[in-house]
Amino acid sequence: MSEHFRTTFDKFELRVRKGCYYTRDDLWVSVENGKVRIGVSDYLQKTSGDVAFVEVAKPGSKVEQGKEFGTIESAKTTVALFSPVSGKIDEANGKLDRKPELVNSDPFGEGWLVVITPLNLDDDLRLLVNSEDYYKLMLQKLQSEHGKLESR
Repeated sequence: MSEHFRTTFDKFELRVRKGCYYTRDDLWVSVENGKVRIGVSDYLQKTSGDVAFVEVAKPGSKVEQGKEFGTIESAKTTVALFSPVSGKIDEANGKLDRKPELVNSDPFGEGWLVVITPLNLDDDLRLLVNSEDYYKLMLQKLQSEHGKLESR
């Protein structure tokens, strides 16, 4: 079984990692041993273009669900990052200082952004979307933007 839901339209391939939660502004959340790892969705990294710079709050910083904790800059745009959970940043991905392009080449792996110890994980997760529902939302978005899709 694939670890992603996938759809292709023309040359655009959408991947949604199974088992994650998603925000409506296209960040993914993976729950790992009571902490959460956060990254940029495949859709966001593709539509933003080549990432040139990533800035996130430093470890030890407190974050609040729905509040900005960083930005991603590409040639096309600057994207504000809003925290999917409230808590404390334990770790920021230092590799992105030297290689911000990891957000594009491996958004679900080495391109992750931060690890947070959440304050109220169960409550925060209720406001996020599971991977299957996020995939359906992305299909609707792509269909409205591009027309017919080829699922696989």
